[in-house]
Amino acid sequence: MEGKNPAFYKILMELSSHLRLPQGFMQKYGKMLPKQVELRICNNTWNVRVKKRSLEAEDHYFFEKGWTKFCEDARLEIFELLFFSYVDKSTFVVTVYGVTAFEKTIFSPPRCIIVLKDYRCYKVHVPKKFAVACRLFDKNEIPLEYVGGYTSSVALTMWQGRIAFGAGWSAFLKATRLSSDLALSGSRKTLCFEFDPMKNLIKVQPLRN
Repeated sequence: MEGKNPAFYKILMELSSHLRLPQGFMQKYGKMLPKQVELRICNNTWNVRVKKRSLEAEDHYFFEKGWTKFCEDARLEIFELLFFSYVDKSTFVVTVYGVTAFEKTIFSPPRCIIVLKDYRCYKVHVPKKFAVACRLFDKNEIPLEYVGGYTSSVALTMWQGRIAFGAGWSAFLKATRLSSDLALSGSRKTLCFEFDPMKNLIKVQPLRN
C-alpha cells in the first residue's frame, strides 16, 4: 500500500467476544484482509480471526477468536476509543484512547521461557528478571494457571538469591500431563510463563520445541 495507511476507529460500547468492522472499510479493503490478522500495540501482538456473518441479508465482518484475549490483555474498558491503522495485508497497529481522551499506555505483562529437561524435577529455577518483575521475592507461593483453566498453587523457595518453584511443582506437572509427556517423549519441553497482575497468578503455556 502506498501513501497514508487506511484506518478506522471504533468506540467500545460493550465488551464482548467480537468487534464488528466498519462496512465502508471492508467494502474498500475487505478483499485484501486474510482470515487471521495481527493486532499490534507497541511490541505486543495478538492474533485475531476475521469472521464473515450475514445479517439482514448483508455481509458483515467481525474480529472474533482472539478478540477477547486482546481486550483482556489491553485492559480495555467501555467507551474507550480504538484507532486501527492498517499497515500491511495482515497487521493493524492499534492506538487506544481512554475516556479522558488521552492515549492509553498498554501494560506489557512480564514473560519468560523455561525449558524442562527432566520430568522428575521437583523444582525449577525462575529467571531473576522475571521474578523481580512479578515481585516473587515478596511471596511465599504463587498460583499457576495452565491452558484450559487448571490452576494450582506452588511454593516459592529462595536459594543463593534465586527463586524456584518448589512444593507443588511436581504435582502441577502431573496434573497437566507435562511430566508424562516428558517421560514418553524423552525430549525437552518448552514453557512460556506470563504473569497476570490482575489475577495475581502466572499463566503457563507449552511452546513447540
